[in-house]
Amino acid sequence: MGDASFQGKPPNPRSFPRASEPFDQALFLRPSSEYRGAPLWTRNKKLDREQLLRQIDHLAEMGMGGFTIHVRTGLDTEYLGDEFMEIVKSCVDYAESKKMLACLYDEDRWPSGYAGGKVMENRPDLKAQHILLTCKPYGEQVAWRAQGGSECTGRATRSELGHLVARYDVAINNDRMEVYRRLGDGESGRNVWHAYMEPNPPSEWFNGYTYADTLSKEATDRFIAATHEVYKVAVGDKFGSTVPSIFTDEPQFAHKTQLRFAEDTWDVFLPWTTDLPDTFSEQYGYDILDALPEIVWDLPDGSSSLARYHYHNHVCDRFIEGYLDPVSVWCRENGLAMTGHMMDEPTLFTQTSALGEAMRCYRGFDLPGVDMLCNWVEYNTVKQATSVARQNGIRGIMSEIYGVTSWMFDFLGHKFAGDWQAALGVTTRVHHLSWVTMAGEAKRDFPASIGYQSPWSLEYPLVENHFARVNVAMTRGRAVCRVAVIHPIESYWLAFGPIHSSKGEQEERDEAFLNLTTWLLHGLVDFDFISESLFESQTHKDQIGNTLPVGQSEYEVVIVPNLRTIRSTTLSRLRRFSQAGGKVIMTGTSPTLIDGIPAKKPVEIHGSIEVPWLKSKILNALEAHRDISAVATDGPLYCLTSQSTMSSTLLYQLRQDGDEQFLFICNTEKQVASKCQVSIRGSWQLTLLDTISGQYSELPSTRRNGKTSFFHLFEGCSSLLLRLTPRSETSTPKAEEALAQGMAETCLVTLRNVELSEPNVLLLDFAKFLWNDGSWEGEEEVLRIDNIMRNRLGIPLKLEAFRQPHASPPESRKAKGKLSLRFNFKSEVNLLTSHLALENAKDVHIMLDGNVIPSTVESWWVDEDISTIRLPKIPSGSHEIQLTYDYGLMTNLERIYILGDFGVEIRGTKATITASQLSKFQFGDWTQHELPFYAGNVIYNCDFEHSGGQAVLEVLRFIAPLLSVEVDGQVLGKIAFQPHSLKLGMLSEGKHKLSITSYGNRENAFGPLHMPTGTTVFIGPQAWRTEGPIWHNEYAIQPMGILQQPRIIAMKQ
Repeated sequence: MGDASFQGKPPNPRSFPRASEPFDQALFLRPSSEYRGAPLWTRNKKLDREQLLRQIDHLAEMGMGGFTIHVRTGLDTEYLGDEFMEIVKSCVDYAESKKMLACLYDEDRWPSGYAGGKVMENRPDLKAQHILLTCKPYGEQVAWRAQGGSECTGRATRSELGHLVARYDVAINNDRMEVYRRLGDGESGRNVWHAYMEPNPPSEWFNGYTYADTLSKEATDRFIAATHEVYKVAVGDKFGSTVPSIFTDEPQFAHKTQLRFAEDTWDVFLPWTTDLPDTFSEQYGYDILDALPEIVWDLPDGSSSLARYHYHNHVCDRFIEGYLDPVSVWCRENGLAMTGHMMDEPTLFTQTSALGEAMRCYRGFDLPGVDMLCNWVEYNTVKQATSVARQNGIRGIMSEIYGVTSWMFDFLGHKFAGDWQAALGVTTRVHHLSWVTMAGEAKRDFPASIGYQSPWSLEYPLVENHFARVNVAMTRGRAVCRVAVIHPIESYWLAFGPIHSSKGEQEERDEAFLNLTTWLLHGLVDFDFISESLFESQTHKDQIGNTLPVGQSEYEVVIVPNLRTIRSTTLSRLRRFSQAGGKVIMTGTSPTLIDGIPAKKPVEIHGSIEVPWLKSKILNALEAHRDISAVATDGPLYCLTSQSTMSSTLLYQLRQDGDEQFLFICNTEKQVASKCQVSIRGSWQLTLLDTISGQYSELPSTRRNGKTSFFHLFEGCSSLLLRLTPRSETSTPKAEEALAQGMAETCLVTLRNVELSEPNVLLLDFAKFLWNDGSWEGEEEVLRIDNIMRNRLGIPLKLEAFRQPHASPPESRKAKGKLSLRFNFKSEVNLLTSHLALENAKDVHIMLDGNVIPSTVESWWVDEDISTIRLPKIPSGSHEIQLTYDYGLMTNLERIYILGDFGVEIRGTKATITASQLSKFQFGDWTQHELPFYAGNVIYNCDFEHSGGQAVLEVLRFIAPLLSVEVDGQVLGKIAFQPHSLKLGMLSEGKHKLSITSYGNRENAFGPLHMPTGTTVFIGPQAWRTEGPIWHNEYAIQPMGILQQPRIIAMKQ
């Protein structure tokens, strides 16, 4: 997209037009909206315009630059209907008034392409299709007929709703296919396999429909008409300005599957569409149905199947031409930047299964994107997208970030995940998620909520300002990248056969794919991938000299890594590049196939260099093309010794902006600091751009022998942003002279008292239950009760994938009867004032110890849809709260909470209210100090003595998103990142008051408390409904608070 404007409009904010202007320190201090994040803001309830506008205000206070309107589970307003679109328009108008960006999202949940089911209305032929290859013909697996798909992907399921397209006799010998033949009508065979073209069965996730046929342009045209055109009518006048982009999420085709063994009788699924045999024949000159078994089984003697190669390539092309290209063309014609991410991009295996090839899919994106869940550190996904972006002249990429990380994810985690991705080219963070509501299933929709429900939300500018300032610098100019790597995906296709016979080669290729990326990036050699499918259109052979132009990028070196096949168009360009003096490195095994066909003679590139497949050998071969090096140093000061080694934990991005450069470096080690001497190619004056404060200062350095060097201590998870201005080879003061300092006396702070920002919490989630006028049944956890009742009544389970409320027919929403729940609890003290917190309070009949409690909502707690009701005085003893619901499809059975000024003690599987003893509070895990379910912040009020002069506060061990520090009533800063200290400045001699706010989260009130800690990092809806050994009735409480007594350090130079 670059800086191009659409139809005479000003440049789209997503193209970062201000990056073309001179560097502006004022912009760096206060970055504008396009440099800031735009979280996925979930539409997950009956929409309320005023509530949404309030939340926009809150997102602005959090430092966000805007939001991405995202439909999630729970939407109870007609998707894309009149009311929905009027609210969209109101949000866009309000965003414009606040100079924020209102970004669109193109689907009812995900994956994109079916328009919430509208694509298939009256057009069942546009359902996603697949080939079912089976040795069990229709009618022999009756159980499959009734199976409805509910998984929220395009994965294929046997439906027996299709028709036979071919039959085969397949002879298997020695784990390979010895011979096969396509059978004629009525012809028999010894091992007959049937190929059916069929859709999936109807799915609750797809609102009673299926996923759409993404290989069909006609289906995509209906998707665009039902979605994009509707948005255009409502807010099209804001396209390219307040509404800069639309997010497409995980488009895919029916995932390809494999047999375990060649002799298996498993069903195999392959993506398909009605006219695929016709287009395949037009491209390759033969009928793919004649060769279909070669896609599934390996040929004898390890020979390669050309049909398999052709099939994977053609399906990928059909997917892009059928879905991605039409969406891209529409977006560009209408001034809207296409962004989003694909499905399963990380490995060669996953992208082969769901996409064919990830890089090819990005060709039409104006802002390519990735999805980085669970705080994974996974470089190839980002590198693939960044490579295409750079080659297309796009200033960065988007990342859907922070998803599936749980309430416990802290500010250090936010910075760590964002930093390494920024170093690889991410410039737009789309936070996953910011919930409109926590009501019902929404609270289990991959927490945490990066929004007002989190008690730390108004402190989030600490994180958001940091990344906005990084983006101001790292969108400027172009990346300095001298090395390219031929992407190995097409060689992997050839190995995509039965797992047993192909697993070795598949694993080796994926391991090599991962290793080379890690070796180069942590060896501080930046690189881009070259997609062979894009290379021909990106590089005209007449442009090639001793550097290789690929789109708008240019490389000095190309690595050809472990390829089995290479395209003839790639080979001819690399030969020309090498002949012109360019450097080609052949490493690992060399190709034996050209375009999937065995080469008649060894594949050679005259003048290329053969390098063994070893990290050290490959890095040594690239030494002359290095821009950055970092050597780890030892000792209290910075000094190089014979034992000094290259740092292996840093990542960087370097950008050329006219005569200047901008350099971002981050430490990927979260806890361990790294002392380094960093050297940069060229002679520069270094300006440190402080991304936390927005200030800048000169960084001491040495300029010698064509390099600029400086020493720096990279704390765990720290980062460094530098502006490089050309200078002659003279020196500024050495870093160690400026940094040398010592510590004087230290003193521990004295805790005076603590305060809570919210009431304490007793969680109640086990109840007896009664249906209508039946008998009370034994105590069970509330979500399990919900499952029990839904199974009894034939109501669909919620689980992870169920129909949207807006798509549920009115008759299905009617209550089936009365369900009562009895929650028992004990209190050891008289409760004069307390509140009950629960959802849907006005629709629930409430009793306490047999007395009716009016459902008069007084306020809310944590979320506007969790109401609080004042309870009468509760004497010490045992008590019972009874709730009665009109129970049916739409009912939410949830935990309830008693709030008040009391203590709570967990005894086995029960929790008891105790007398509050906050006066005895000590540093340590606050869940062990009568606050096991507490969900707010704790303020530690302390005293300390100081001898006068500079002081530093050190809080070495805490579990909290962040700490906020006040001294003598003045806010002095935050502690969220290493080294867990804060400079307090000059303090007078004597006694001082210190207040430290330890921010909390909602984990111990709303998290999956009955799943054993450490079971999984994937905290999705099913984490609350585990079974067997990954369920216990006890509470898995997570420690919180300041765990070690803080200390004050008096500093001396």
